[in-house]
Amino acid sequence: MHPIAVARHFVTTLALLCAAASAGAAALGEAERAAILAAAGLRAEGGAFLKGDCPTPLRPSIEPVDLDGDGRAEALVYLGPSRCFEQSLGGNVGLYMRDAEGRWVERLGYAPGVEAVPQTARALGMPDLGVASPGGCMPIFRWDGLRYVRVAQKALQPGGCQFRE
Repeated sequence: MHPIAVARHFVTTLALLCAAASAGAAALGEAERAAILAAAGLRAEGGAFLKGDCPTPLRPSIEPVDLDGDGRAEALVYLGPSRCFEQSLGGNVGLYMRDAEGRWVERLGYAPGVEAVPQTARALGMPDLGVASPGGCMPIFRWDGLRYVRVAQKALQPGGCQFRE
């Protein structure tokens, strides 16, 4: 398949998967968004956000998703590329879910990438998540009951994972 056709197919598939994952998610109010950003360790400063002692301003984007189909939103947090993270291939993706007390808790870490892509495989009622990033190799994360852990990688184009661990 021609590389442009592969890229178009990937973008179309990614859009459909993301739309399906977010279709049942409830909207998040401003108080919830603030709680998610606080759980992410981000503090507002001058129209942007800072994380820890990193001086690079961040502009987080929050996407509500319903990964487990229970009608309650989980939250994907996207951060653009930043020196605040060891690896930042175009950006970083975090996942926040409510714990038993209703607090937002990090469940993925900030995986290097630009989009979380729910997969068809499931574990303990949650879909596996791919984190798409430049380079043609997508790490796959699986729910272990407490958090998502990396379990595999998936080539998005022929040879895409050839030089990856």
